[in-house]
Amino acid sequence: MLQSDYMKLDNIVQCTDHMCPVRVHWHVKNNYRDQWRVKLTVSNYNYGINYSNWNVMVQHPGFSQAATTYSFNSTMLPTFGPTDGVALFWGIIYYNDHLLQANEKQLGSVTTEILLSKDSDSFTLRNGWPFPRRVNFNGENCGMPLPDDFPMLPNGSSRKLLGHHLFFLFLAPYLTSKMLVWY
Repeated sequence: MLQSDYMKLDNIVQCTDHMCPVRVHWHVKNNYRDQWRVKLTVSNYNYGINYSNWNVMVQHPGFSQAATTYSFNSTMLPTFGPTDGVALFWGIIYYNDHLLQANEKQLGSVTTEILLSKDSDSFTLRNGWPFPRRVNFNGENCGMPLPDDFPMLPNGSSRKLLGHHLFFLFLAPYLTSKMLVWY
C-alpha cells in the first residue's frame, strides 16, 4: 500500500481517546417518579465520510415499556423470550437524516431525547441498568463495557464505608494528641 493511499481523507479520524469514527453516547438526564429521560447522541469523528440514512439499534431493558422519542424516527423491534427490549432509531428526512463529517472546528452529530416509562418491578439505577446492553450503528456492533465497568452512582455506595471513614476521622486526632503528649 502506498502512503498516499493510506492518507486519503476518508481514512482520517479526529484524535480522541477511543479512536473510533463514530461514537454513540447515552446520557441519563432525569430520573422522574414514573419515567426517566435519556439523551442519545451520535457523533461522527471521521473527516471524510458523511453517513446518510444512518440507523442506531439499542438493546435496553427500558424498551420493554413505552418510550417516546423526540428528534429521531424510532420503532420497537420484536424480541423473543425474556430479553431486553430493542429499539431502532434513524434520522428524520430533511432534518437530521445525514450525519455530517467532522472538521477542525466541530464534529458532525445528531441528538435526541427519549422518555422511558419505569417498570417498578425491574427498574433500578444500580449495576449499570440505565445503560444499553448492546448498540449497533449502521448494522455494526459498537463496543460496550461490561455492566460491572459502568460508573456507579454515589447513592449506591455502602453506609458501612462511611462508618469506617468516620472511625478513622475520629481516630486520627486521638492518635495525634497521644503522640504530642508522648514527646
